[in-house]
Amino acid sequence: MIWPIPGTRAAHAYLLQQPDGLVAIDAGYVGSDGAILRFMRSRGFRPEDLKWVVVTHHHVDHAGSAARLCAQTGAQLAIHTADAPYLASGRPKELMNLWGAIERLPARLARFLLTVGGPIGRRLEDGDTLHGLRVIHTPGHTPGSICLYSEAESAVFVGDVLNNERGLRRPPWNVNHNHRKAQLAARHLLGLSYERAFFGHGPPIERDASRAITRFVGELA
Repeated sequence: MIWPIPGTRAAHAYLLQQPDGLVAIDAGYVGSDGAILRFMRSRGFRPEDLKWVVVTHHHVDHAGSAARLCAQTGAQLAIHTADAPYLASGRPKELMNLWGAIERLPARLARFLLTVGGPIGRRLEDGDTLHGLRVIHTPGHTPGSICLYSEAESAVFVGDVLNNERGLRRPPWNVNHNHRKAQLAARHLLGLSYERAFFGHGPPIERDASRAITRFVGELA
């Protein structure tokens, strides 16, 4: 069972129910942890039922609440190996952190602009499986951007590899770590079959999602 979580800030987050516990896919912007916990309780779950928080990439709109959510539930944090360095001080310098300038802000301000991560329970690699989710490394938007594929749910979680705010689109150049790679990242989804696609931004595609995304990627060629 997959639920979009209402009330998260800036980006969508999702709750996946598995036989051995719950998985949150992304956690929203800073302050979204309350909305996630309220939603869990409304479904009859306890905080400790959440086993993993898997972030599709390190940007603060997707991962800003991840560390606090883990601290409140006991869940473990999972992120791709290439994005793990962006969760702590001494981050690689790039456009999104203004080439390191944001790190020089007071911590109480910087946390609204940069994800501050707690302990990482698992550093993910392409092809890994976690609670029935297969990791698909789709670098470009960030070095460690991932999609997550659930064959059992016939679903893919796209993160920011694509958005669906005004139809399918790729992320714009000014938010990408490597724009050339980001333009090609959705090709990593070709060959998969899934009914539903869930996006960080924009509504899900509930039917024939793999066909729609394959057609979109083909039109980019």
